[in-house]
Amino acid sequence: MTPAASHSPWRGQWIWSEDIALTPPGPGLMLGAPDPARFDRRVLFRRSFDLADVPATAPFRITADSRYVLWVNGTEVSRGPVRHGPRGLTYDTGDAAAALRAGRNTVAVLARFYGHATPWWEPSPWTYTLGGGCLVAELQVADDEFIATGADWQCHDGDAWTPQQPRSGLFTQLPEILDARRLDPDWQRPDATAPAHGWAPVRVLAAHVVVGPGGDARPPSEPFGALTPRPLPAPARHDREPVTFRQAQPATAEGESDGLYATLAAAVTAVADAEPRPAGPPLGTEGPPVVLLADFGRVVHGRLRFAADAAEGALISGSLLELPTRAALDSANAFRYTARGHADTFETSDPVGGRYALLVLRGPGPVRLRSLTVREELRPRPDGPYFACSDDALNTIHRVALRTVDLCAHDAYVDCPTREQRAWTGDFVVSQSVDLVTNPDWSLARHHPRLAAQPRQDGLLRMVSAGDFAQDPVPTIPDWSLHWIRSVHHLYRYTGDRDLVAGLLATAEPVLRWFLPFQGPDGLLADVTGWVLIDWSPVQVAGTSAALNALWARGLADFAEMAEWLGDTGRARWARDLIAQVATGFEEFWDAGRGAYRDHRVDGTVREAVSEHTQAAAVCAGLVPKERYPAVRALLLDRAAMFTSSPMSHRGSDTGGPLATAPVSTRDAPDWDTGRLVVGAQPFFRYVVHDALALLGAADRIERLCGDWTALLAEGPTAFRECWEGGSSCHGWSATPGRDLLVHTLGVTPAEPGYTAVRIAPALGTLSWARGALPTPHGLVHVEVNGDRLHVEAPVPVVVDHPDATTTRHRPGTFDTTLRHP
Repeated sequence: MTPAASHSPWRGQWIWSEDIALTPPGPGLMLGAPDPARFDRRVLFRRSFDLADVPATAPFRITADSRYVLWVNGTEVSRGPVRHGPRGLTYDTGDAAAALRAGRNTVAVLARFYGHATPWWEPSPWTYTLGGGCLVAELQVADDEFIATGADWQCHDGDAWTPQQPRSGLFTQLPEILDARRLDPDWQRPDATAPAHGWAPVRVLAAHVVVGPGGDARPPSEPFGALTPRPLPAPARHDREPVTFRQAQPATAEGESDGLYATLAAAVTAVADAEPRPAGPPLGTEGPPVVLLADFGRVVHGRLRFAADAAEGALISGSLLELPTRAALDSANAFRYTARGHADTFETSDPVGGRYALLVLRGPGPVRLRSLTVREELRPRPDGPYFACSDDALNTIHRVALRTVDLCAHDAYVDCPTREQRAWTGDFVVSQSVDLVTNPDWSLARHHPRLAAQPRQDGLLRMVSAGDFAQDPVPTIPDWSLHWIRSVHHLYRYTGDRDLVAGLLATAEPVLRWFLPFQGPDGLLADVTGWVLIDWSPVQVAGTSAALNALWARGLADFAEMAEWLGDTGRARWARDLIAQVATGFEEFWDAGRGAYRDHRVDGTVREAVSEHTQAAAVCAGLVPKERYPAVRALLLDRAAMFTSSPMSHRGSDTGGPLATAPVSTRDAPDWDTGRLVVGAQPFFRYVVHDALALLGAADRIERLCGDWTALLAEGPTAFRECWEGGSSCHGWSATPGRDLLVHTLGVTPAEPGYTAVRIAPALGTLSWARGALPTPHGLVHVEVNGDRLHVEAPVPVVVDHPDATTTRHRPGTFDTTLRHP
């Protein structure tokens, strides 16, 4: 059997139950409208058929708005789709032959329509029939025989789940309330019994639009356009088990009528002082309610799963938490499971993250857990690349940086797995850069910038990609769009993919042009609207922000370099002319006596504050004349003068919770000694600082600066937190040592776009040796530096920049050479 091509016409039709979440057209509602009363609904679908023989292959395609899980004869074979924009929908493919059998077979799908925007899903525009829940699938079982969604399928509304709403505007995950008594545990199997009120015919959704042809129930359809294949590999699965448990009895016996989060808040207080003991279910209760706190020993992310022996009607409530505190519940997703009395197993519908599983078990009758795991589903990290050096602390920092990125790498790079799971437009530039030097699979590094390239009507990018904060009227962060341009520059340098980069430059130019109305006669941007963030540090941005101007100039420089590479000299010249204008105006920020650029100008007066953000961004943008390099380098290396402060240090689950205190965008005026102290960067902006130091000739100091991450290991030895103090317990933007120890210390970078040649410029600093392997489109590059000796294995030509500023060139292959020192 030859599998159907991914671009072949669909045989499956869009289907749903009669309970589609759209109201019909009416006065003032030409296309109808979303119906919130039918949001967060699940529908069970089935189609049985007979096979005389099992085919050698059985390819399938499937997708749904918003989520689906596909089983064949009770075996899960796929779930998805991946995160996507409101007018783009991807489908998943696979081979189900291993799950088929001769005789009776059943294809079953649990599909879910969120309706409410979540961090990983935003509603599509609606038509008469689509945009309120839909499923399409097809399974090829013979050369010309398909099991495809259509009128011959059956459905059953998933009333075992109680529809939920977002708890707050910041944390919009939907809690899960499941009454297993209303769900046959074998409903996906051929021999399943019918629900009490039976299976019903599906509703075929023939697409309709206001004008033009309509009525076809097969993709492509408005509002999704042409369905495209999943751009990412299937996730790697690893089951994680707890290492210790604590057990206690709650102070009061909460009942089912109590609020779920109130129950869990009381439970976490009750178990706080219990003594931990080694893991080893079964654990549970014979009578009174019991609280269990399972410690997985590390931050984990995936689907929390358990199997239990429980009487019918027993309740198991729970959540996965960053920390065992009441404040951690502010950002945690919770569930409540009502036992059916047999075959009681549960798996959270949506991925959750944290370190501690909090569970409340209560009767009637005994309730015991037979197993408790988190099934991690993270994008794969193939073997091959590595880093090692003579400093064990840096080896640990590098390893934890990679784990941090892995936990934040799903169907997009997310900010953190434990709280929001939003794909913030600026945050991901660090995770992407780490992947490009440590992971041979660049599919996510290539995909995320395209996912984020969904601008507003005015050209600026959204605050996040494909999620709740991508919707109006949520404002955006202007500088995050500029970090996105840097992510495109990464693709230019590492992949050398002209089509990919050219397509993204079509979005980059309007981003850069969005800032033009804010440019004054002096060439500088002033009073830029939106949330100018820069970093969680208190960088002063009111009025004319030096840091924002420098980031804009860096974005223009990146754009000019890429445009010229593509042969577009006109646009390259346009961008460089703007950089020259910024450079002229930027001189006003230079304070020769201070040996630094000041942070901002308000009402015509340059204020006193100084940050390493402004210095570093100015260097990376090419705004700093060479004669000032020594002064700027000295300022960036004077770590005693740096102070770090963040609004997150007064927030986060380790203190008052992420919903406490004033808005995080609030920035107080300086209350520090601005003549002596320098605002230091939080972990995120350190990627810019380290890039600047390399340009300033101080790459040999970067390995010592990466040692600052030792402070983060003290409180989170398995993942890096968001800020030096406070914030989420695992945040991808804090992982820059995973890149910098390879790029700046070992010194391996592309010498030409696409790694057609590799540049090696070791700057080991205090290290006696370092070695590693980095992925390229042509294979791994192996580099080892031991004292003055350099050993290289490369599939492409090599350019070696020696410490004495001389250069040698080498053919592809293996060679050894002596590094030249001044």
